[in-house]
Formats: sequence, C-alpha cells, structure tokens
Amino acid sequence: MGIFRNFSTSTNWVVRLLCIGIAVDVIAVLSGLSEIWLLNDIDAGTYDYDVTAAASWNDSRQGAIGIAQLVLYLAQAIIILSWIRLANRNARALGARDMQFTPGWAIGWYFIPIANLWKPYQAMSEIWRASSGSADWKSAETSGTLQGWWAAWLVANALGRVSFRLSMKAQEIPELKNASIATTAADVASVVLSLLLLEVVKEIYRRQTAWSAAPPAMPQDSAGLPETA
Repeated sequence: MGIFRNFSTSTNWVVRLLCIGIAVDVIAVLSGLSEIWLLNDIDAGTYDYDVTAAASWNDSRQGAIGIAQLVLYLAQAIIILSWIRLANRNARALGARDMQFTPGWAIGWYFIPIANLWKPYQAMSEIWRASSGSADWKSAETSGTLQGWWAAWLVANALGRVSFRLSMKAQEIPELKNASIATTAADVASVVLSLLLLEVVKEIYRRQTAWSAAPPAMPQDSAGLPETA
C-alpha cells in the first residue's frame, strides 16, 4: 500500500510557482495590450512620439517577459508533475483501492500525443475522487473546477500553438498584430488556467490531509456493530 508522505512542502512550492506565474502572465497581458496599441498606431500612422524607440523598447520588454515565462513554465512543469505523482501515491497509501492510473502514468500521459488530450484529466480526476476517503470513491462526482481547469489547459495550449505559428511567419504589421492578439489571448488563458489549478491543488491537498488525520475506522462484527475488547 505504501506510506503516506506529508506533501505540504511540495504543495507550497506548487502554490508559490503558480502565483508567480499568474503575476508574470498578468504583466504579459498588459505588455501585449501595449504592443497591440503600438502596432495599431504604426498601422494607422497616428503617433506623435519616437516610434523607433518605442518599438525597440517593446521588443526588449516582450523578449524579457517571454524568457521569464519560459523559465517559470519549466520550473512549474517539474514541480507540478512531481506533485501529481506524489498525490497519486498518497491516495493509494491512504487506502484508495483499484486506482486505474499508476503514479508514473498519472504524469506520463502528458507526453503521449493525442492521448494527452484527455488521459491526464482522467488521471487527475481519479486522484481528486480517490482522495475523498470514501470507500465508493469511484462513483463520486468531480468538481466543475476540475473540469474548468482541463478546459483552460486545452484552450491555453491551442492558443499557444496558434501564437507560435503566427509569430514565426509574421512580417507585415497586420500579421504582427494578429500574432500579438493570439499571444495576449494565450496569456489570458494561462492566468485562468493557473487560478483553476491552484484550487484543484489546494482541494486535493485538503482532502488527503483531512483523510490522513481522521481516526481509523473501528472493525465491525457480523451485525455491523463496532467490536469491543
């Protein structure tokens, strides 16, 4: 069955990184809106400032934000996947029976093309339900927060791909605007995604710690009454 491991430190790291990511993504959204405004001015020719200097500052700012987002994304991926694996192991250690997804595959499905469109959600949903402490956890319902998190994940990733493709071929002002709009939309989706994942992580942690702290059930006799010494 394994031993339940206190994962408050791991959970705190996930929460910290998600909060930092939200802050950086909000800055990215504001920066993206500023870039769209600049591109609109250039396209319409309605500017009364040094557009060359403004464009140079915009490129430097957007580049720095992009690097910060990439570094945070890699750090989040490592910490969050480790947390998911540990949460799966803890659910088993606490007594959840017949879980379909192993700790390894709970994170492994993220890297399998096509199957990663639904399998990671199923694995997280199983952890959510198995962490309830109920013997009939398989029939328990999941939360709208969990479903919203996965929808936001799919949208954020789709917008990220669109943004990348548009950015790679953008040369003219209209193309640059479209790429900037897609990038900003992806950043907005990333904020929503992180906020929902925060709630998912906190709820699974709350369920497992409450379960681990609960007194063990007393054995019962054939009549369904607690046995006495």
